[in-house]
Amino acid sequence: MARILIIDDDDVTRLKIGALLEAENHDVHYAPDGDVGVKLYERRRFDLVLIDLVMPKKNGLRTIREIEEIDPNARMIAMTGIDPENLDLAEDLGAVRTLTKPVEPAQLKVAVQSVLRISRGWDGVEIGWK
Repeated sequence: MARILIIDDDDVTRLKIGALLEAENHDVHYAPDGDVGVKLYERRRFDLVLIDLVMPKKNGLRTIREIEEIDPNARMIAMTGIDPENLDLAEDLGAVRTLTKPVEPAQLKVAVQSVLRISRGWDGVEIGWK
């Protein structure tokens, strides 16, 4: 089980993604915009943050940058359905993975598991079994 923060201004998307993650037994927290998300992250670190790139007030790229300043080891997944060319910028700023909306449940599950493995040090470990 991981502590996951979802930052997305779209209520339906935020709750749909949250329900999928809660079904996987994750402890899910929600923020309707980047300001609230950054404040939540300052108070309590999360194992993973999913961030929408297109939001009013503070866009996802700025949110990623601010979370990265708080915690250089933060694990983030950037998401967008409107501005896919910004996904590369999100990775440059610190997002470990990117997703295009609408996010398919299987795609979300794989991305989350992959990032959580990275944060726990399992990716890139070579086991000498033959």
